[in-house]
Amino acid sequence: MVTATTDVAIATGTGTSTRRGRVVVATELGYCWGVRRALDIVQSAADAGGPIAPIGDVIHNPQVVIRLRERGVEGAASVEEAVDRGFRRVAITAHGMGPHLAGEAAQAGVELVDTTCPLVTKVQRLAQKLARQGYFIVVYGDSYHPEVRSVIGWSGTSKAIAVKKVSDLPWNAARGQAGPDTVTPPRKVAVVSQTTKNVDELMAFARELQAMVIPEGGEFRLCNTICEPTSERQNALKRLIEDEQVELILAIGGKKSSNTARLAEVGQSLGVPSHHIERPEEIDPSWLDGVGLVGVTAGASTPDDVIQAVVDELDRRGYIPPEGGIRQIDPDYVPAF
Repeated sequence: MVTATTDVAIATGTGTSTRRGRVVVATELGYCWGVRRALDIVQSAADAGGPIAPIGDVIHNPQVVIRLRERGVEGAASVEEAVDRGFRRVAITAHGMGPHLAGEAAQAGVELVDTTCPLVTKVQRLAQKLARQGYFIVVYGDSYHPEVRSVIGWSGTSKAIAVKKVSDLPWNAARGQAGPDTVTPPRKVAVVSQTTKNVDELMAFARELQAMVIPEGGEFRLCNTICEPTSERQNALKRLIEDEQVELILAIGGKKSSNTARLAEVGQSLGVPSHHIERPEEIDPSWLDGVGLVGVTAGASTPDDVIQAVVDELDRRGYIPPEGGIRQIDPDYVPAF
């Protein structure tokens, strides 16, 4: 095993060179099938019918956004802005959008292309169903994130809120408690999650909220809607730390990428210095001081060439790249969506 204080001697055709250590890549990283699907839809639409304006970023990766712009896919903040800029087609991003967007597109007379990830659509429909069943909807997630806003929009109720901490809820006491300024939950509360969150943190949040809801005949329902690709990438990161014993984590992805941010947070929570970077130029040389094993992972909206660029930069800085590249390629693989 490479240690933090031992260089690695590599035999080459011209002799032996000393390397600082090696790169270990997570077994699950980069594009998920939902992202690939969204890109396929919007690129095909642009190639066949000309310019198209996603309302927001199709995915949260700046390099991909730039490449799409060169193919006639350029984001807009609203349908109105897209129309003002001359677009006759708009798109719902992979993160989803509330039901209002279809009405705005129809009113403006523009075509609407939907690239919403089916796993996000599932959460939207679930929130809708739970609201009809009388539950107050708590979305565990970032209130500013388009996916979370879309779920609340599709729930179709004012009794819905997005939070990540119990202290941010509108209630401050368990059901049955009384006293000045005491606000308790309603009888029925259901929790769904933003698809890119951490399951351990979701469970801790749910346990705390459940203790507030279930007294006095309360009904609590937890729906773990964290998507499988998110869990797969987080579990692969944990294996980098527990099995490979990497000493540093580089989590590659756009700064807006929630699932990439979670990867860096998981690494930190397990005691390994972890950094969320968008591109190789962001690697601080001081991070590598005394580090023999560098673990590399990437969010679900990060393309392979961006991951490879980081591995190449580590190679340039003296680290042995992984044998066989960043991933095994299965030409017969078909995503299950």
